[in-house]
Amino acid sequence: MSSTTWTSFCPAQLSMALSTPQKRFGRLLLYVVGVIVILLVLWPLPYARATVRKGAGGSRTQLDAIRNETLGVGKIFAISLPSRVDKRDNLVLGSSVSDFHIDWIDGVTPDELNPKAYPYNWNYDHKPTEYAARRAHVNALQRIVRERLGSAIVMEDDVDWDVTIKTQLQSFAFAVRALQGVTQKATDSPYGDDWDIIWLGHCGVECRTDVPLFMSSNDPTVLPPHHFLPYWRDPPPMAIPDHSRLACAVHDAVCSIVYAVSYRGAQKILAALSVNPGGLAEQIDIGAQFDVSLGRMCGNGYLRCFAAYPSLTGGYQPAGPFSKASDIHDEGQDVHPASSNGVMYSTMLNINRILTGDKTVTATWDDAPIPVVNPVNISAVGGALLLLGEEGAYTLTDVDP
Repeated sequence: MSSTTWTSFCPAQLSMALSTPQKRFGRLLLYVVGVIVILLVLWPLPYARATVRKGAGGSRTQLDAIRNETLGVGKIFAISLPSRVDKRDNLVLGSSVSDFHIDWIDGVTPDELNPKAYPYNWNYDHKPTEYAARRAHVNALQRIVRERLGSAIVMEDDVDWDVTIKTQLQSFAFAVRALQGVTQKATDSPYGDDWDIIWLGHCGVECRTDVPLFMSSNDPTVLPPHHFLPYWRDPPPMAIPDHSRLACAVHDAVCSIVYAVSYRGAQKILAALSVNPGGLAEQIDIGAQFDVSLGRMCGNGYLRCFAAYPSLTGGYQPAGPFSKASDIHDEGQDVHPASSNGVMYSTMLNINRILTGDKTVTATWDDAPIPVVNPVNISAVGGALLLLGEEGAYTLTDVDP
């Protein structure tokens, strides 16, 4: 009997055709197949259980997303004049050794602006270059909204960051999630979902004192206090131990060196600064430079903002005259060597060391607690959720990543 004829029989015909041993074997085979099918349908296999736990687990899996090529957001934008190819060289090479990718937002010069494009409430006491800089940031927000990005990071082209930036951002994201109350909840973003602006690089921040703060201790990438940037806002309302970083909800901040913005935040800022500035004119004076307007919107409650203190990122000045540093303000022509400020292990100053394959990097200052370090030995840190009271700060809970 051919195999084609065999498989065309119905079960009754098959039973009649088989001898007694064949009947028993066929019934046994059908029974075994049936049991296997039932187990496959009803029994949660080990790989299925692992997949479910991974998707519904705590924050660690989501924090791993920060190690991708966009640092856990949709895109990273750098604002830079097309003519400043030297600054673009810096950012392209620096981001390549740090394993993240940047897209360009062209900087704007005053002569490119149509006078009709200025908002009615712009303060003309400011320099035309300051409005051009603000317009470049608004262009970045416009692109975020146009491309429907869930979130993005925007940086200016004179920024420097620590060699351990991805580890730092994991620690900071853990703190910001705690401030939002989402440490154990799944969210779309590793930084949580209830924020408009996350200030990663600034030159002054004022923390809200009516809500909890988060203190991360024993972080070797925190600068000694005497190397902090010149901050243009009062220090935090509590003492910060050495090697510790504070994360807080923002009442005010200044300098838009590096910030993350959510899609909702980009929409709201675009409305406030360009589309309908009159809607906020009585509540917020936003006819100012971009960073000042942003700080006022955070303080007013129009935006929900968070920041790190001290700042996570700093600035880089290549060797040459000081006039190379800024495209907004006039600087002197005195020549200086390459320098970095605001970061412990400067990416820009360690470029040559990294490219030679050296496993270690050097600190920006000789008096750093750890002058030479292997970045792989630096891990993300947890901390404590604090609340300010009349007698100082007290711990609400300790949080470990």
